[in-house]
Amino acid sequence: MKDLITIIIPCKNEEQYIGRLLTDLLIQRELEDVLIIIADANSTDNTLEIIKFYQQLLNIEVIEGGSVSVGRNNGALLATTPYILFLDADVRFFNHNAIRDAVNHIHHKSLDLVTLSPKNYGTDWRASLLFKGFGYFNKLFTKFTPFAIGAFFLTRRSKFVELDMFPNKYHTSEDYILSVQYNPKKFAIVNHYFGQDERRFNKLGYWGMLKYMTINFFNRNNLRHFEKTNVKYWD
Repeated sequence: MKDLITIIIPCKNEEQYIGRLLTDLLIQRELEDVLIIIADANSTDNTLEIIKFYQQLLNIEVIEGGSVSVGRNNGALLATTPYILFLDADVRFFNHNAIRDAVNHIHHKSLDLVTLSPKNYGTDWRASLLFKGFGYFNKLFTKFTPFAIGAFFLTRRSKFVELDMFPNKYHTSEDYILSVQYNPKKFAIVNHYFGQDERRFNKLGYWGMLKYMTINFFNRNNLRHFEKTNVKYWD
């Protein structure tokens, strides 16, 4: 696996989450020597101390981050493997084979982009319902509109570079804007889940998040809309 993928995680003030993700990476099969690049955007809490502890257990390199796109792209510039897996710091896994199976799928099927479906690991049933609805919706449109959520974005490095990486000028939906440039025939959703909790729903409120996602969907071909959107990843 170390010759196939590099894992890149942008983060800022993720002391409540980063340790749980790194623990999950520890128990994912065949990741012992995989390079994990963490692009830190000047965290002021205990994020870096937690990462330092896990550097004794995993092959972790910490680099300078910035916005989420800048952090991801800075990490990608250091990758030499044929595939790059981008993860968010609050991701969890439910199956020890999830990453290995996703890498095998993109490699043996000669794909350019692979993702998993999201699943709530928090306690709010509303978040669970919305994650489930999104997963169903995403699978329904897979053949027409590829969408790999930035929380689990596994891409062929050469194609990622060809598409100019994540666009830096958008404060949100950079994962969708990049995803739709991939060929639908070269995209797949692997039959595993990655977990997130309800913190993003708590940030905007459930109705606010639904409104936000609906407006973005109907403006999916209007890039000027995303240039004007002020919701920022780490606000």
